[in-house]
Formats: sequence, structure tokens, C-alpha cells
Amino acid sequence: MNGNGGPRLLLSTEALLGITRHSREHTLEVKRRFDSGAALAAALGTALDRGVDGVLLTPSTSSREALSGLTRRVPVWALVPNVPQFARDSSELGLPGAALKRLRGAAPGTFLRLGLTGASHALDVLKNDTAGMAPILIELELASLGAPHLEGVLMAATLTDLALAGGHRRFFAHVTDFVRSRYGVRAGFETHNLGHLLRALREWKVAPDLVVGPLNRRGFMMKPDAESTLRELGASRIPVIAKELTAGGAIDLAEGAAWARAHGARGIVADLADLDPDLNGLAALRV
Repeated sequence: MNGNGGPRLLLSTEALLGITRHSREHTLEVKRRFDSGAALAAALGTALDRGVDGVLLTPSTSSREALSGLTRRVPVWALVPNVPQFARDSSELGLPGAALKRLRGAAPGTFLRLGLTGASHALDVLKNDTAGMAPILIELELASLGAPHLEGVLMAATLTDLALAGGHRRFFAHVTDFVRSRYGVRAGFETHNLGHLLRALREWKVAPDLVVGPLNRRGFMMKPDAESTLRELGASRIPVIAKELTAGGAIDLAEGAAWARAHGARGIVADLADLDPDLNGLAALRV
């Protein structure tokens, strides 16, 4: 952990959603290798042995099976929601069915917590207010993940960037306050518009515990552009955890990590798709 209590090195499992900036063939290969609960559990254990501070984990069947299959403590930074899965479930089962699916096997306390959250946000739901609906979605996704050792909750880039595009200050403030008060853990946002988000949060005077976004020497996915993003990074007091270090496989992972840290990143995220099959590359990233 860094001096502010944030992670210095996280393992990401985003590749298992089929979403990477690597080639399709490589992404599918990684997905096949780690997509079962047993295989993912082994990878998480190896990553912890290699010195990661935790795992940036999206709710899925394999994620839940992996966590339940491990006897050691796994510090989890939950990345919610699993947008592709939630969209599929909503299409097939409807919104009530998608919600019930996420509550299967949940502890009784989960239902009580969800009821309290739903009651306190009922008017927002009726108004179709995104900020008010986000806590209910977070509750459902965390129930699905079933992580016993939760370190933080981050809103996935899909919703983060949608709220950012709409100038929805209340969304960011409300999600941050809700996660901290409800779970007693750190609250953050993943984004693919890092420069834009850091500027907006500064102007809105909203300070989540961390932001995860692309940083690499090629400027790949750094929006609005690399120069502006680095300028906002230098002006921000919010810890930034760098992702997309390899620019889709074009940069060596260790080189990308060193560049991101030298340019202000408080920590880094290495995805399964960025690493060798045995995850040996993680050891070199630990500082």
C-alpha cells in the first residue's frame, strides 16, 4: 500500500470479460486459460504470492467460485457493475430477474441492507435518477461477488464516463459517500477519460479515494490527450492508479509501469492479458 493507504499494485481480471486492447486471439486465449473458478483461484493465489496488494475484480460466476475456493485472505477491489453480464441478464430475465440472480446464496444481512438502501432511494428510483439508482446496483453486484475481504468499490468506466458526459456531479458525490458510509471501504471510479474526469472532480470539489485510468508513454486512451491528462494528473490530489500500461501490448509491462509511476501514478494495474501465463512478470512490478 502507498502512504495514503491505496494500492501500489493490483491484478485486474478485465480480460475475462472479453474486453482488452490486445488482439482478439490473445484475449480469447487468456479467457480460456483463466475463466474457470479453479483456474482463477490459482491465478489469484499466485498473484498474491508475487506481491500484489489486491485484485481488481468484477462480479462473475468464476470470480465468486474463485473467492469461495480460496482459504487465504484476498483483498478485493470490486469493479462494478459487470456491464456485459448485467445487460445479458436484463435482456433474458428482465430487471427483477437480473436482480434476483445476484441475490442467490446471499447472506440474510444482504437482503436487509438492500431493503434499507432501496427504501432510502425509492424516490430517486421513481424519478429514474442515476445517482439514486447506483447504490442499489452496487448492493446487487457486491452480493453477487460475495467478497469477504472488501478493500474498495469502484464504479466501472461504462457508468463513470456516462455520468461524466452528462456533467452529473451528484452521481460522483453520492456514490463516494454511499460506499464509504455503507461498507466502510474506499470509493473510486474507473474511467477511459482520465483528464476530463480529474478536471471535473477538481472543479466540482468531489474527492473519491482513487481513480483508475489509462496512462502510458504512447498516450493510448489518454483523453482528451496525453498532455492535458498529465497536466490534470499533476494538479489533482486524488490518487490515480494507472491502467493500459502496455498500450494494447505495444509497450513492455515493466517499462510501462515505470513510466506511469514516474509521471505521477500512485499505483498500477496489471491485467491478466498483460502478463505471462504464470504471472511471473508481477514480481518485477513490485516497488
